[in-house]
Amino acid sequence: MIREVDIKDAKQIADIYKYYVENSTATFETVPLSEEEFASKINKFKNNYPWLVYEEEGKVIGYAYAAKFKEKPAYNTTVELTIYFHKDYCKKGYGKELSIALFEELKKYPYYLAYVCITYPNIPSQKLTESLGFECVGIFKNIGRKNGQWLSVIDYIKPIKEFD
Repeated sequence: MIREVDIKDAKQIADIYKYYVENSTATFETVPLSEEEFASKINKFKNNYPWLVYEEEGKVIGYAYAAKFKEKPAYNTTVELTIYFHKDYCKKGYGKELSIALFEELKKYPYYLAYVCITYPNIPSQKLTESLGFECVGIFKNIGRKNGQWLSVIDYIKPIKEFD
């Protein structure tokens, strides 16, 4: 079941994200965010941006949200999308389902363009993003460093609605 996030989901969301911080290069974070930090993030974003969770049998197994793309005011019509699933629920089609739901929800907001940034290479995430109609707009090589490894990112965009 896909539903709007609730503040009580912060602990499960923090647990999902912690795995990626500690065991992968999917995120450039190097220290896991706490339950309190996620609760603060939820409170900060949920009134101006959609934030959804994928729940199965009462357990949050994934989450996705939109957030501010950049600080400068001219970017206010663009959002950055984020999606993570519990490691045991990846590559099962849930990501596509949640991404479609998030994109539909975005149409209710005053945003026109969605941006996605993925650590490169990440073939499953790239294939998912491309299957949703996102267009690759570039690769930034060696833009970050984590666990002694240089990391690159690939950027994608997709219009949310017609530009006026």
